[in-house]
Amino acid sequence: MTARRGTPAVSLALLRPTHAPAIVRWLRDPAVSANLGLRSKPSLAKTRAFIAAAADAANDALCARAILLGERHVGNVVLDQIDRHVGKARLHIYVGAAGARGRGVGRRAVQLALGLAFDRLGLHKVWLTVHARNRAAIRAYEAVGFAIEGVHRAEFLLDGERIDELYMGALRPAAVPSRPHGQRNRPVL
Repeated sequence: MTARRGTPAVSLALLRPTHAPAIVRWLRDPAVSANLGLRSKPSLAKTRAFIAAAADAANDALCARAILLGERHVGNVVLDQIDRHVGKARLHIYVGAAGARGRGVGRRAVQLALGLAFDRLGLHKVWLTVHARNRAAIRAYEAVGFAIEGVHRAEFLLDGERIDELYMGALRPAAVPSRPHGQRNRPVL
């Protein structure tokens, strides 16, 4: 995605300790936290520990990046549960800065994260879960190559209500099998 005239470009950068206060503020925002399914209250100490773990070169199961809009930190993207043997990782993303939402920032950050996963880390697949009511996120994921692979029925709690969670995956572009139009993937028995 190229930036429109006057619109800053989206990029990813290493998370730094200076990002911690903004992360805590965003994770405490109900507009962000409700869609993430957080199970504990965010704190500055836990956030700083997470950033330190992400920066640890020996930790090859976690890759976390700040989403920058121009030079401004507006959210985060995380690849975790990295399994080098199978070649897969789970993706998390949120755009915390309210003014950056709805502008394609998240979609571009996911594209950049997929490039990181496939090109730099050499992974085969990136997967994620998203609650079924988060239509904007689902459309953005599909637009960059994710497909719905399954439904976890009633696995997400949103404001105390159980709703379905979708399991979505994106394969390394060269790994996507070609098939005639309308033919569905069939399991090999």
